[in-house]
Amino acid sequence: MIMHEPLHPGIIVKDALIVGTGLSVTKAAEKLGVTRTTLSRLLNEHADISSEMALRLSKFFDTSVETWINVQVQYDVWMIKQHASHIKIKPFKKAA
Repeated sequence: MIMHEPLHPGIIVKDALIVGTGLSVTKAAEKLGVTRTTLSRLLNEHADISSEMALRLSKFFDTSVETWINVQVQYDVWMIKQHASHIKIKPFKKAA
């Protein structure tokens, strides 16, 4: 199955947190207990969803931490697969 490029997690958070609630970035950051800069970096695709941010988002949206971690992991896996051919490692083979 060919997977198309997933959205950066920041876009998903922006859609849910800013568009979905109508909060400003400043107000959303206050509600999450983070600085405006921290949230802005995520929303503008300059940062990833950390485990702490995943916890904060899960508490705010009453969702699981795993939901937000999985959004990030899916993006990370897709990104690294784009560069997999550049990583030259031979599989380990046990001696007979």
